[in-house]
Formats: sequence, C-alpha cells, structure tokens
Amino acid sequence: MDELEFLKKDWKRQEADLPKISGDAIYKMIHKRSSSLMKWILYVSIFEFILWTFINVLTINNKTWESLRKIHLFEFEIISVLLQYIVLGFFIFIFYKNYKEVQTTDSTRHLMNRILKVRRTVNFYVAYNLILMFVVGLIVFFAMLYFDPEFEKIMITADDGSQSIPLGFIALFIGGLLLLVFMLWLFYKLLYGILLKRLKRNYKELNKLELRD
Repeated sequence: MDELEFLKKDWKRQEADLPKISGDAIYKMIHKRSSSLMKWILYVSIFEFILWTFINVLTINNKTWESLRKIHLFEFEIISVLLQYIVLGFFIFIFYKNYKEVQTTDSTRHLMNRILKVRRTVNFYVAYNLILMFVVGLIVFFAMLYFDPEFEKIMITADDGSQSIPLGFIALFIGGLLLLVFMLWLFYKLLYGILLKRLKRNYKELNKLELRD
C-alpha cells in the first residue's frame, strides 16, 4: 500500500512537470510544421504563376488577338492579363514575407496571428480570382453579344423591329460561367485547401497550448 501511494505521488509530480516540458516541444513542432506549410503555399503560388503563363502562351495567338479586336476587347485583354500577373506577383511576395517572418516568430501568440494572417490572405486571393473570373466572363459575353455578327443569329426580333436576347440563352451562359467558376474554386480547393486545413489545425493546437500555459 505504501509503495502504491509512493507511485501515485511520483506520477503526479511528473505530471505536474510535464506541461512545461511538453509545451515547449509541442510549440517547436507546430512552429516547424507551420513554417513548412507556409513554404508550400509559396511554392503553390509560384506553380500557379507558371501554370497561368503556360496557359496564356498556348491560348493567345494571332487568331485570338483578331477575335478580341473584333469585339473591342484587345486593350481590355492586355490590361486584365497584366493585372492578373501583378496581383499574383503581389501575393507571391506576401506569401514569401509571411514564410520568412514565421521563421523568426518566437511566441505562441505571434505564431497564431501569423497563421490567421496567412489564412485570410489565401482566402482573399481565392475570392478575388473567382470574382474576377465571373466579371471578366460577363464582360466578354456582352462584348460578343453586341459586336460579334455571329450572335445576331440568336437574337429575337419583335414585331416593331426591336431585338432582344433569349432569356434561356442568358441563363445557359450564366450557368456555364458559374460552372467554370466552381471548377476554378475546386482547383484552388485542391491547391490551397489541404494546406489551409492543416494550418487551421495548427492554430487550434496552439490555442490549446496557450490556454494550458
């Protein structure tokens, strides 16, 4: 009986010392894991930059430029492509900055704030691209509708000579555009979703660690 009591006291003493030691070890592990995840977010954004460049090289040619001139979107296309690269380059810089800063973070609270900032930045970037794709799609649609002679075939002519667009055609186009936006969202979900989910898990673990301390 005396031995049992001794073991209980010894176990409680070790348990009392455990949080400080394990807390330090857990923080270092989460810090390392978070730094690695932010590095992968940076790599993914660079991969995306290369991917969009590759797609633009494949799709933009003389025929494409002529089609854009015909619907008066030549300058718009140049500006939108440049804007796409500027925005993506800006976010690559932000991701790089976050990655470098998290390496020098030395407190639980600062690391938690850094994780929140990275998650907000990625979510904002994804939302920006989805909205941009939808808006650009609508602009291209209406430009083709008003300036492309091929679209005159689908116009409905009323008795007074006025023309209108069939509502079914508009609904079909918007549905197709929303499907493309959804596919882009799935693309970003695949690229960034897993990394953000792991960062969120790290944040929760850090929060528990801070509450324990």
